[in-house]
Amino acid sequence: MPINQKSKKIVILGAGFSGLYALKSIYRHVKNWPEFDISIVDKNNYFVFTPLLHEVATGGIDPADIVFPIRDLAKGQTEHVEAEVLSVDLLKKSVITSRGEISYDYLIAALGAGTNFFGVPGASENSFTLKNIKDATRLKNHLIHLFDEANGEKDPERQKDILRIIIIGGGATGVELGAEIHEFLKEINKEYPAISSDAVEFFLVEASEKLLSIFHQSFSEKVLKILESKGFKIIFKDPCAEVTEQGIVCASGKTIKSRTVIWTSGVSPSPIITTPDIPRQKGRIVVEPSLNLKDFPEVFVLGDQAAVADKKFGLLPTSAQVAAEEGNFVGKNIARLILGQPLKHFQYFHKGDLVSIGKWKALAQMGSGFLKFDGPVAWLIWRFNYLTKMPGTAKKIRLFFDWILYFASKRDISEI
Repeated sequence: MPINQKSKKIVILGAGFSGLYALKSIYRHVKNWPEFDISIVDKNNYFVFTPLLHEVATGGIDPADIVFPIRDLAKGQTEHVEAEVLSVDLLKKSVITSRGEISYDYLIAALGAGTNFFGVPGASENSFTLKNIKDATRLKNHLIHLFDEANGEKDPERQKDILRIIIIGGGATGVELGAEIHEFLKEINKEYPAISSDAVEFFLVEASEKLLSIFHQSFSEKVLKILESKGFKIIFKDPCAEVTEQGIVCASGKTIKSRTVIWTSGVSPSPIITTPDIPRQKGRIVVEPSLNLKDFPEVFVLGDQAAVADKKFGLLPTSAQVAAEEGNFVGKNIARLILGQPLKHFQYFHKGDLVSIGKWKALAQMGSGFLKFDGPVAWLIWRFNYLTKMPGTAKKIRLFFDWILYFASKRDISEI
């Protein structure tokens, strides 16, 4: 049976960046929003600040400090439905969830994306990913446990096989995570005097010919030098062709032994079954410039699920920055749709890109790369940018003190 509703109903699918910002945008722009029955559907009861997951995975931040309860973000009678979205019937204006059917008058689909393994055999079964809190804590526990296992191994070569780390993907996630893992493992290494400091090896495999493809060429070269100075072995233009329990096989046939393969390359839009089926591009739902569906104007699609055409990027990138901007915008068009006014086109302005490469090291380029800088200033801007975007004053304070402890003491190396 459909879940009861009052008069008109707005349903948001997903509590990621686009879903959260869409909810806040509705509160700002739909002047009579208290008259609407608003529901936000997500399988978790919290929002995760995903750009900082790599610091959870490396003992720099407490997991609880980057999650925020959805009910604390909701105003008035807004309801959170903890359920999985199974399908959407566009003709009946109905969402089928694991907890039943929800009717809607206006729908926002913002279910994000998972990892794209590009059909590589064994990748999903034998790789670590970093998409949620469970991924981060699982990876952290594994990294710590490696040293206990290596500590009981007397053969130096077998120790290296245990402690060898392979990162698949040289984008921002791969670079940030790789740099943080390097610092984390060097810190753990100090607790194990029987393990040589050169026993830990780091590989980064990038299918293209450069790291950080969205950054200026000079920054790609700079980050390459920084990672190489940390001891990373970078493999270009020889993509991973198979992942096994023993390591990886590259397209050239080269094999690298490892107990820890971390996949950071590529995203796959969360699948959603619709009736009728609707056009998609690269798995993403094709939307109008107003971010809604051509034949179903009351349905908006945002974030990683949306194929939004753009002159510069082709399709807008699957990033938190894009998702947040689309979420901020969508409330305006829902308000206009309710009032029967023409919808506005979404105009994306790329503010720039930031990437951290360990303590006091970061790269920043503003806009299209006209303004570029690196080092401690860029690192502080990176921190300040995420601190201001963290929802809730209490969480901002807790995150700030996490970072103070990050300077003043060791990272947390307890398995949880």
